[in-house]
Amino acid sequence: MSYAKGARFERRVKRALEDRGYFVIRASSSKPIDLVCIKNGEVLLIECKLRARSIGRRALEEVRRISERTRVRGLIATVRDGEIVLIDPRTGDELSLSSI
Repeated sequence: MSYAKGARFERRVKRALEDRGYFVIRASSSKPIDLVCIKNGEVLLIECKLRARSIGRRALEEVRRISERTRVRGLIATVRDGEIVLIDPRTGDELSLSSI
C-alpha cells in the first residue's frame, strides 16, 4: 500500500472523529500511533490500518502496550465493508464509531 493511500485513510478517520466532537491531532509519519483524539477529557490513541489483514499480532500488542503504559484507550482503525471500524487490541472486539 502506498503512503498516500494510508495518509488518506488517516485523514478520513480524523474527519469522522472530528464530526463526532473529538479534537484530533494527526501525527504524520508516526508509528505506532497515528491519531491522538480528545473529547470531554477522554483521550484515544488510534493506529490506522487501511487493510484489516495488515493488522497483525505485533500491531495489536504494540497499541495495547502503549495504552497500558499511558493509561488511555488505544484502538486500531480499519475498514470493513466500506465502513470504518475500531478494534480494541485488548479483546479483539470490533467497535463502530458511534459506540465510542
